Amino acid sequence: MRRGVAGANPAPAATAIGAAPVGAELIGSHYAGRRWMLTSKAARPFIHLLCLHGGGAAELGHAGKTMALVGPAIVWLPAGSAEYLEVSAGATAELLQLRAGVWHRYLPPSAEAAYLALEGAGGIMALPVEPDLVTTMARSIAAIAAEISSPARSGAASIMSAELTLCVLRFWRLFAGDSDRDEEGSSAEILSRFRRLLEERYQQHLRVGDYAKLLGMTPDRLHALCSRELKRSPSELIQQRVVKEAATRLEAGAVAVKQIAFALGFKDTAYFSRFFRKHTGEAPGVWRRRVAARARAGQSRPALNFADWP
Repeated sequence: MRRGVAGANPAPAATAIGAAPVGAELIGSHYAGRRWMLTSKAARPFIHLLCLHGGGAAELGHAGKTMALVGPAIVWLPAGSAEYLEVSAGATAELLQLRAGVWHRYLPPSAEAAYLALEGAGGIMALPVEPDLVTTMARSIAAIAAEISSPARSGAASIMSAELTLCVLRFWRLFAGDSDRDEEGSSAEILSRFRRLLEERYQQHLRVGDYAKLLGMTPDRLHALCSRELKRSPSELIQQRVVKEAATRLEAGAVAVKQIAFALGFKDTAYFSRFFRKHTGEAPGVWRRRVAARARAGQSRPALNFADWP
C-alpha cells in the first residue's frame, strides 16, 4: 500500500488521515483485508473517493448496515456518511481523501459546478463503471500520491490540481448523468457566471454591486452565496483574482512594475504597490526578486498568503 498525505509521513499499516486538504492511497493486492475507520477524529472531516478495480470486492458499514461493493466501481463517500471501509483480500484499489469545504482550492473555475454538486451530496454514491475508467482515474490518483510525497518538486501543486480536476470531473459526469441537471439560477450556475464575468472584467475594477447587477441579483445575495459556498466574500474573490494576475505577470518576466500596474487597471503605481503588499506581505519588486532567487535555487514559488484563486 502506497500512501500520500500532504503534510504527513506515511506509516506502513496506518489508515488514519492527515490534516492536509488532499490525500491519496494506492491499495495493492494483499492476502488479508484492510479496514479504514471513517468515524475517527482524523477521518471524519474527509470525503473519500474509492476506485475499485475489476475482480475486487469491498464493504461499507453505515447506519448499522453493510453495503457490498464489487469492482469495477467508483464510490463517493461524503464526510461522515460511512462508519468504515473494508477492502477485501486480493483486491486492488485507490483511495482519494478530500477535506470537506477546503479541497476546492485545488480546482479551477471550470470545475466549480462539479465541486458544488459533489460537496453538497448527502449520501453514498456507488456506481459500476467500465474497467477503463477505473484505470484512468487510478492513474490520476497515483500521480497525486506521487506529487504529495515530493511536494518540493517544481510544479507539484499544478500537477495535483490538474489530476484532481480530472478525477472530479470524470466522477461528476457519471453523477450528473444519474441526476437532474442544475436548474437555471441555481447556486452552481450563478457562481459559474460570476467566475466568467470576473475573468472577463477583473481589470476594470468593478464593484460587487456592479457584478451583482450583471448577474441580475442583489449584492447581499451574491455576498451570501459566495460566503456560504466558497467561504470567501465577492470582494475577496475580486481582489484575489487581481493579485494572482499581478503575481503571474511579475514572475513571468522583466516588465516594469509600472506597466503591470497600468495593464491591470491601476492608474497609480504607488497604489498598486500598496494593494499588492496588503495581500502578499511584500512589495511587487521584492516579490519578483524572491521568486527569481527561488527559481535559481530550484525551489518552488512562494505561496500567496490567502486561499489562492483556483
